[in-house]
Amino acid sequence: MHIQNLKGQLFVLLSAVLFGSYGIWAVLLSSDFGVFFQGYVRSFLVLLILLPIMVFTNSWKPLTKSDVKAYAWCCGFGIFTQAPLYYAFQHAGVGIVSLVFFAVSLIAAYGIGYFLLAEEMTQVKLYSFALGIVGLVSIFWNSFGTVSLLALFLAGLNGVASGGEVSTTKLVPEKFSALQTSVMVWGAIFITHLPLSLLAGETQIVPALNVHWFAMLGFTFAGVCAFWLVIEGYKNIDASVGGLIGLLEIVSAIFFGVLVFHESITVSIAMGSLLIIGAGMLPNVYTLSQKIQQF
Repeated sequence: MHIQNLKGQLFVLLSAVLFGSYGIWAVLLSSDFGVFFQGYVRSFLVLLILLPIMVFTNSWKPLTKSDVKAYAWCCGFGIFTQAPLYYAFQHAGVGIVSLVFFAVSLIAAYGIGYFLLAEEMTQVKLYSFALGIVGLVSIFWNSFGTVSLLALFLAGLNGVASGGEVSTTKLVPEKFSALQTSVMVWGAIFITHLPLSLLAGETQIVPALNVHWFAMLGFTFAGVCAFWLVIEGYKNIDASVGGLIGLLEIVSAIFFGVLVFHESITVSIAMGSLLIIGAGMLPNVYTLSQKIQQF
């Protein structure tokens, strides 16, 4: 049991590092890749990996009309999770974009959970919500004139989309596997981003042996592996523990931004970072303390 618990923690830790590496891959792709082009190509590569696994494991289950409505929510949010974040990473930096994205996704998850899923807005969630907003305002307020505010806004838009995507997967009946849900979302991204790329007149870049296409493959495999690791990891550990370990995604993103792209961390951004990480920690720390008291 102890070994399984340790394995689960390690898996979630590795997934956090891989999720935190998203910014590196996005920047290495370069702005030569159109925002819609990179989205549909990456989704195509993900589907090339996931669809054979689905066929081999016979994981697909047919959908009813009510199932389609449930999937419409997470797929609808999912199609807005790619292009905005890619643009933001290209024009504002890895660390600051990751912070804005995480803060807004956390706030959006609480809001959508309350208004759409009828989840209780506890006092701890309200404190977390407030901390996230203060940290977010701190970063935006001190970024005027230094980074692209459009990029930060799009990072926030991605946060809403990602928070909504994750939250609304709760509407999907439990009979459907995480694999099928992932295929549905990535399929929606592919069928929307391909025509948008063509309509926008983006350059359709032919695959080549260079750093940009290596980054495309790295981006793809990081996403697939991170998703699998976090699903498998949560099977063997408490969700609150997983939530705390998962916060290393933000630390990893900031670390990668400083190490790889020599991004600077100002005092105001550091303070905003602590507030946002604190907002993410609060509900999980509270849940753990409650369980310890019960024990």
